[in-house]
Amino acid sequence: MKRISVVSDLHIFCSRSNWEKKLSAIEEAIQSSDIFVFNGDTFDFRWANEEKANDVFQQAVQFLRSIVLKNPKCQIHLNLGNHDHHRQFCQLLTQLENELPNFSWHPYYLRIGNIVFLHGDASIRKMRHSQLQKYRARWEHKPTRNDAFLNQIYDVAVQMKTHVVVSRLYFRRRRTARNLLWYLEDLALGKNSGITEVYFGHTHVPLRNFRYKGITFHNSGTAYKGMKLNILRTLVL
Repeated sequence: MKRISVVSDLHIFCSRSNWEKKLSAIEEAIQSSDIFVFNGDTFDFRWANEEKANDVFQQAVQFLRSIVLKNPKCQIHLNLGNHDHHRQFCQLLTQLENELPNFSWHPYYLRIGNIVFLHGDASIRKMRHSQLQKYRARWEHKPTRNDAFLNQIYDVAVQMKTHVVVSRLYFRRRRTARNLLWYLEDLALGKNSGITEVYFGHTHVPLRNFRYKGITFHNSGTAYKGMKLNILRTLVL
């Protein structure tokens, strides 16, 4: 049996994230796991509080390199989400993957045995893979947004916990699972493929053991201020 841990939506580089408070727990989980999955939006290039995008990409790679080198016995996977799916970053990830044997990255999803890991932005609506690719393409060249006014609006929303209410209202469990299963069926990764567990992110709503049409769905939440982040653990043959 392989021990797997997974976490999503750290939104590193975004001022609205408390990811640093979870770093020691993440490092402990990596040390006690055979496989660790960063499940999308690990980094937030869209709302990065850095002036130069290239510096942010290099810092992200250095963060990953440091963790991977410290844990040679753990296979570390990085799934991309919409906030860290940037073409320049992808090029750097390919170089890092070639450099480090226990690191792999995946633009859309990862399957390990009977489990699928994906970021979960396909839960926005019923979406085929080709549609998700078009959606992500709009993020690949987006610059970091250093708009002080918009940042202030989002900061106020977080302080008032508006984002918590909106996420829970929009991403209802059954609707979210239905949309994800629709997407997975398009990839031939539905219930007839042997998949029994799905770990996803994006919605920022923690979820454990939600059963829908024979598949169990899990979400680790987010490091966004005012919301909850869990490091989820499971086993796979």
